Amino acid sequence: MLKLFSSTSTSTRLYRLYSTLTLGGHIHGYKVEKIVECPELSFQATELTHVQTGAKHLHVNRSDSNNAFAVSFRTTPMDSTGVPHILEHTTLCGSQRYPCRDPFFKMLNRSLSTFMNAFTSSDSTVYPFSTQNKTDYYNLLGVYTDAVFFPLLRDNDFRQEGWRLEYENNRDNSSKIIFKGVVFNEMKGVMAGRDELFMMAQQTLLLPNHTYGHNSGGDPLVIPQLSWRALKQFHSTYYHPSNSVFYTYGDIPVEEHLEVINKEVLSKFDRIDVKSDIPLQDRWDNARRNVIQSPPDPMSPDPAKQTVVADNYLLGPSTDILNQRLVAVL
Repeated sequence: MLKLFSSTSTSTRLYRLYSTLTLGGHIHGYKVEKIVECPELSFQATELTHVQTGAKHLHVNRSDSNNAFAVSFRTTPMDSTGVPHILEHTTLCGSQRYPCRDPFFKMLNRSLSTFMNAFTSSDSTVYPFSTQNKTDYYNLLGVYTDAVFFPLLRDNDFRQEGWRLEYENNRDNSSKIIFKGVVFNEMKGVMAGRDELFMMAQQTLLLPNHTYGHNSGGDPLVIPQLSWRALKQFHSTYYHPSNSVFYTYGDIPVEEHLEVINKEVLSKFDRIDVKSDIPLQDRWDNARRNVIQSPPDPMSPDPAKQTVVADNYLLGPSTDILNQRLVAVL
């Protein structure tokens, strides 16, 4: 939600007022849905919708040379195979315009970026970057958008990033066969920690009915159930402009962003109906109690005294900003 602030201050604005964007107007395939000025924080926010695909775009116009970009997708897995996490890794292993091995990591050494990464959460996957160089900005934008919308998703990349069977000692065919994979090994380390186990148990037990009842990062015991075909199907379902939100920030005019994104990506797609909505969790009639086991803390002086207790409550929707603020005060 964007709240409108008005001000009669005549002080110099730290952002450029748009002359080409008008409420309800159209530019480069987008419709301007909302324009909000916030003089108190020295920015102007513009919300747009791409007419052909339904993609959302939020631009924060501010006099800041550290320009940022992000594209995000609502990804709602219904199992704990870690498919959104493995897909996040695999999309960055080569794309149609950049078929080289791991273009993302090659850009880490060649780019002037101030930030580059990708994140998988319980219900979304985000690909952000920032840089102070305009040429670098559009180079990175090209790599990122081609990676997420037009990835190669090769079988070998899936086996590298997801899971595979391999000899424990590659030079000894008589050694035992074990599971390997970047995400598989990462999640083995994550889920070996008692704090992560406890946190995940709280979420899955409190919100069992939909995507939050599963481990989006991947449970090492379940990851080997994911197939390459299922990975590609997940991408075709969720990595579509109709299920995306673009975010840009800084002093580069939004008109330039819109022109590039529409030409290079969005004009090549049509709108589809993506089933990614998340229903509210049903409320219980009575409180529930659960006990979980986790490895002991090796740093604790007394392993017998490591019991942790937590009370969890289902509150209102996370989109209720006022309620979220009140809960934070409590």
